[in-house]
Amino acid sequence: MVGKLTPDHMASASVVPALMGLSKYQSPNDVLLGCIGAIDGKPRPDIGNEAMAWGNTLERPILQEAALRLGLDNLDISHDKPYFHQFWRIACSLDGTAIGRGQLIEHDPDRGVYVIGAGSITLDGLGVLEAKLTASDVEDVPPLWRGPVQLQAQMAITGSTWGAVCTLYRGVTLRIYLFAPHAGTLAAIETAVHDLDRRLTAYRETGTIEYYPPTDSADADRTWPAANEDADPLWLPGADESIISELLNEKEKIKTAQKNIDDLEKAIKEKMKEASCARVGSYEIRWPMRHYKAKAAYTVEATEARSVRQSTLTIKEKK
Repeated sequence: MVGKLTPDHMASASVVPALMGLSKYQSPNDVLLGCIGAIDGKPRPDIGNEAMAWGNTLERPILQEAALRLGLDNLDISHDKPYFHQFWRIACSLDGTAIGRGQLIEHDPDRGVYVIGAGSITLDGLGVLEAKLTASDVEDVPPLWRGPVQLQAQMAITGSTWGAVCTLYRGVTLRIYLFAPHAGTLAAIETAVHDLDRRLTAYRETGTIEYYPPTDSADADRTWPAANEDADPLWLPGADESIISELLNEKEKIKTAQKNIDDLEKAIKEKMKEASCARVGSYEIRWPMRHYKAKAAYTVEATEARSVRQSTLTIKEKK
């Protein structure tokens, strides 16, 4: 599978982890706003990078080796269209599918085969194969956002009774994680898909965006990137004053901790003086020189004026 084949104005299997708050890279609001952008006719953003390009290049050999280890028939890695769920508003792209002959596959780490949630699994009929490439350290269980939840959605769409996340770690270690459909995960996916569809339907009908609760402060910045600087101050409920007090207290703790760190570093530096390395107990301390190459003078190019919302709150007490 090369490129994104699924429509941008609805849920897809690849964004389900983000919809469920499991992704390292996207939040539910990122998915929501991406769908709204597609509804409004905005062009699809380019998110390609070298890692993704290598993932596409190595997809075929990853799946071929996985099919060989599992003894699968009819490996198909030529899927060039999206697939849609019969009842849910969700689509998926497929890296590959294959046919199981009813073989019983045991959990076998020596062969790089891991049956997740059971000691064995029967591969019978059509199964979904998802290829992943990562520079992360090898894992016995892959994180939910790197394949397992996406695979559950793909199995629901295709009606498969088994699936495999085939992950090549650092280009040298292949691990095949086998899954059966998981009822709890499928129910959570269905809920997330219906909730997104409800929000998108409301936007189409009213033009109003019903945001998800932000996952963190940076997500809030992306969710509300522009401020109305001409509006009167918004009066928050009195109960929110406790949040402000707690925030200021936590920032004060950071200042105190930073001052303590500075004092402790100063004490060590006073003892080391000109030494670049010191040892005490099981610790080694380095205070080396940092060398910079000479650089020619250059002129900063002109940039157009722009406005970006400040990411840090400024809080002042008003008497």
